Amino acid sequence: MLQQRKKIRFNFIDIMIVLLIISVIGTAVYLIMSDFRPKNKMIDGGNATICVRISDVDESALQLIKQAKNESLEVKDSVTGEKIGTILGYNAENKTKYYGKTAVKNEDGVYVVPSSAYENKFDVKVYISVEAQMDERGIYEIAGNRILVGSPIHFKIPSFAAVSYIIEVTKNLG
Repeated sequence: MLQQRKKIRFNFIDIMIVLLIISVIGTAVYLIMSDFRPKNKMIDGGNATICVRISDVDESALQLIKQAKNESLEVKDSVTGEKIGTILGYNAENKTKYYGKTAVKNEDGVYVVPSSAYENKFDVKVYISVEAQMDERGIYEIAGNRILVGSPIHFKIPSFAAVSYIIEVTKNLG
């Protein structure tokens, strides 16, 4: 018996599968190589004062912030452990407010968001002196954190850590 050999032919579906495989491999190579690119180069530096807001601070933790200011202790990033700066001062606002999630109608027929105050909690604004570096895009950074209003800072002093947000930046920078 004779067996006939069929000729191998590429059709449209085979070409599409080969192109798909090549694009997946190309995308994987690009993503892997983009992780090895150098980070933004720092080109300038200077001093600045940032103000961070920490909410719901207990009275005992407020004493730790006061002690850190008096002893000129370093503020560090609680995630990386890198130095952020030193505390220049702080303001504590008594009675942290909690705002509800659902608006209710008051006696005037106006919808308002209910709020309540905690007696033993404080909202604290901490002023920190920092040594910042500017990258080539013109954004200042400290310890890998961008200095922009609204940016989070992982605040850490001895025996106290919190996530805070930058609410004010006073630049004495380049």
